[in-house]
Formats: sequence, C-alpha cells, structure tokens
Amino acid sequence: MDRAAAVARTFGLEPRDRVGNTFVADNQLPELRKRMAYEYKSRFATALVFGLPAIALHRFGPLLAGGGPGHYAWLIELLLAGWTCIAAGWPILYQGALCARYLRVHGDLLTTVVVVFAYVPSAIGVLSIMWSGEPWLIGDQGPAFDAAVWVVIVATLQRWLAHCNADRLAGRAAMMLTGVGRFIVAWLIFVVIVMFVIDSHAGLMVAMLLPSMISHGAISRWSPGWLSVFPIVTFAIVLVAGPGALNVPLDQVRFEIAVGFALMTTGAMVAGWRRFPGMAQ
Repeated sequence: MDRAAAVARTFGLEPRDRVGNTFVADNQLPELRKRMAYEYKSRFATALVFGLPAIALHRFGPLLAGGGPGHYAWLIELLLAGWTCIAAGWPILYQGALCARYLRVHGDLLTTVVVVFAYVPSAIGVLSIMWSGEPWLIGDQGPAFDAAVWVVIVATLQRWLAHCNADRLAGRAAMMLTGVGRFIVAWLIFVVIVMFVIDSHAGLMVAMLLPSMISHGAISRWSPGWLSVFPIVTFAIVLVAGPGALNVPLDQVRFEIAVGFALMTTGAMVAGWRRFPGMAQ
C-alpha cells in the first residue's frame, strides 16, 4: 500500500480514506475496525428505530384500522420496512447482490434472499390493492414485511458485534467452518422445498434460522462441542415455550421463534469470540 501511495503522489494525488482523511497505511486497520463497528452500530440503531414500529403495525394493524383488514396499516408498514431495509441493510444487500452476480455464495447472499423474498411479494400484494381492491400474493397471514425487518435487525446486530470483536477474530481463519458456501446453497434449496410443501412463511422461518455469520460462529474454543449443542437446546425451548407463553397458534409466531433462535445463536457466537484474547493483549 505504501508503494501504491508513492506512485500516486508522483502524479500529484493524495490517497484518502472513506471519510476524506489522508490515508496512513501503518495504522489504518485499527481505525477501520473502529469505524466499521460504529457504522454497524448506527445501522442497528436505525433498524430498531424504523423496524420496530413496522413490526408493531404488523401485529396491531387490524386493531388500529378499526377491526378491518388493515390495508392502510399495511401501506405504512411497507414504507417503514422498506426504509429499514435500505437505510440499515444497504451494505448487506449490496454485497448479496454482488454475490448473486458473480456466483459467490456468502452469508450476505442468505440475508439478501430472505429480505427480497419477504419484502418484494408483500409490496406487490399491498400495492395491488390500489387497482384491484384485493391484495395479490398475500395469504391469510398477511404480508411478510416483519420477516424482512427482523432479518435486517439481526444481520446488522451480528455485524456490529463481529466488528467489535475483530481483533479477537483476526488470525483465526483456520478455525472457521469450511464449505460454508455449499452449506448455504443446500439450506436455500431446503427453504424452497419447505415453501412449496408448507407455505412461504414457513420457508422464510427456516431461512432465518441459519445465522448469516455462521462462518465466524465456528471460531470458538467450544466448537464443535457445546457451541453446536447450545442452539439446538435453546431452539427446542423456544419452540415449546414460545407459543404457550404468547397464547397464540404456532403459525402466528413463526418469525418470532426464528428471531429468538437467531439471537440466542448470536449470543453463543459472541460468547465464543470473547474466550479469545484480543490482539493487543
């Protein structure tokens, strides 16, 4: 990088970083880690500020609409969920699009697929009310905007925590899971099968169970022991206790169950990362 900077200066150019400061190769990496952690912390906060109201509208929209179908609440939910995906999840969605374009499977592709399959058909269905009077592509459970919002919230949280622990993860690539790309492809195929056999909401729930940071999650002194057992046990607890605690049918809390499982898996990953000392120690 120093050589490239020297060549640039011969042409009167001064390399600068993403915020316009003069690039310093010797100490740029620690500063970049801090900035990336701050960026995804801000994006996670944005996802909460705009995403949680969208989820509330999804749950209480018919009540706010006076017991009707809640179509007006759906329109507001469409805007809130769309802004959440763009403002909070744009870097993830952009990387997912690049993965699809260049046929490179990565965790961002998994997140992007879930967001697109949850948001786009729901948006088409809600907008179709304007000219048809009835929503297209929307079943009895309503639009799946909440799935897109939940995925963005969890994905930005995972990336924020990953950048906060970047110094602990550095130099441990040998401990990552191998063949993650093939596993993600197999998982997506399984999701499609579930969509055809059961319904789209069930397929989205299954897709949300696989953490997009699974390769980082393998970096732990507990792997493949307790770290592998923990998600299975916790998911069983959520699956059994979740619907009973909320007193609603299972098919109405599919996304909440998946999100609870994803958050517990995230907690297990971060706990594993913190078992390692930072590079500065």
